[in-house]
Amino acid sequence: MARPAKKSRRSREDARIAQQRMQGYVKLAIALLVVAGFGITYAVVSRSNRHLDETTLCPEKPSSITVLLVDVTDPMNLAQRQDFQNQLVRLRNSIPRYGQLSVVRVDATGSDLLKPVILRCNPGTSADTDQFRGNPAKLQRQWTEGFARPLDEAFRSVDSASGADQSPIMESIQSVALTELQKPGQEELPKRLIVASDLLQNTSAITFYGSLPDGDALVHSDAFRRVRTDLRGVTIELWQLERADAGTTQPRALSELWERAIQDQGGLVSRIYNVSG
Repeated sequence: MARPAKKSRRSREDARIAQQRMQGYVKLAIALLVVAGFGITYAVVSRSNRHLDETTLCPEKPSSITVLLVDVTDPMNLAQRQDFQNQLVRLRNSIPRYGQLSVVRVDATGSDLLKPVILRCNPGTSADTDQFRGNPAKLQRQWTEGFARPLDEAFRSVDSASGADQSPIMESIQSVALTELQKPGQEELPKRLIVASDLLQNTSAITFYGSLPDGDALVHSDAFRRVRTDLRGVTIELWQLERADAGTTQPRALSELWERAIQDQGGLVSRIYNVSG
């Protein structure tokens, strides 16, 4: 009669061992999940907080590239200046986190290619982090002091009239394409070129003053071949600054001529905006 009791004790012992083993499995699974959670959190934080250059706030590889090419030959009136500054602030605020913005003035490129007036990347704002992933207040301060404020100062400096006799707009587009938009290793990045100008190309080789050239004749000319560049993959915006004599010097055919020239270089005009005033 003792055998059933002994068998019962063995069953209870087996059940206890099985329960302990199951608890061990559960603890191990929880530990692995915790470790995995820390790993995922570290990876997310590492990706969202890149090492940035102290001056430009740019990572080793930006998320996008935008170039603002400015050609202010004649003084703007009050309405034009206000609208232009409004557009510039909208542009600044449109740059995504880690996106790069370069501001360049149209100029001759006889001996040197153009250099930016300023180049900055958006480091992100407080909305891009939280107290667990970073320091929102510090990030917002970095955006304000290192990105927004220097750009606003540069914007105010480029809206003054240059008074230049020539406007080598096409040569300047070629320059920024070579230095800012065609860097090796950045082929897949979104790229945008904004040309803020009266759009009146004026050099000894190509001029839009007097009468506009025929589009086909322009793109097949030797002068255009010397200034053309590769704009494939680049989205272009034309911000036209209207002149006092816009009715005669800036007809609708002017923007159409630019669209033709840009298309011939592989670019895409996504927007043509007439600055108010």
